[in-house]
This record gives sequence, C-alpha cells and structure tokens, in this order.
Amino acid sequence: MSIKPITHDYTAEVTNERLPVVVEFYAEWCPKCQMMKDVVERLARRCRGIYIFKKVDIDICEKIAEDLGVETVPTFVIYRHGEIMGYTTGVISEKILEERIADMLR
Repeated sequence: MSIKPITHDYTAEVTNERLPVVVEFYAEWCPKCQMMKDVVERLARRCRGIYIFKKVDIDICEKIAEDLGVETVPTFVIYRHGEIMGYTTGVISEKILEERIADMLR
C-alpha cells in the first residue's frame, strides 16, 4: 500500500477527511524513517477504514514542518476533523504506534 504524500494544500488534506488522519513527517535520508516505513504501511493497511494515513517529506515541504514545529523525524501528527489531537515521534513498534493513535483520539 502506498501512503499518499502531501505536497501542497496541507490544511485541505487534513481537514477534508471524515476519518481521523495520521500524518507522518519523514525524510528520505533519515534511517529511523526508513525503519518505520514498513511499520506504518502495515498499520495503514490493517487500519484502512479507521484512519487515513498520509505523509510529508520535510525536505520538500519545509514550511509545513516548520509551521507545525516538527523538528524530529519521524514525527506523527494525529488529526480529527482538522484539529491536532497529538504528536508522537521516533522509532516505535506497530502496536505502540496504534495504541498512541487510539489514546490521542479518545
């Protein structure tokens, strides 16, 4: 499964969805981001219809990352109805990522 990259209209991409949105901020050069790639893709496949996963390359969309205060990659920003519900960062297991997302959306 390929996770849709956000490259231009970030606000529309996270507010125009009926399901919660999980946005991964990453960089191609980041080894930790590469470690999370399969984890995120598995979770996105398993949680299809529950969450929508998208991603932002911080080297392509520096302004978006800067506006949200993203300084570390990978960082995951969780939205519901366009509102930020929380952040989580770093290399974590699929189970922990899913638990953190669910906790933020309670």
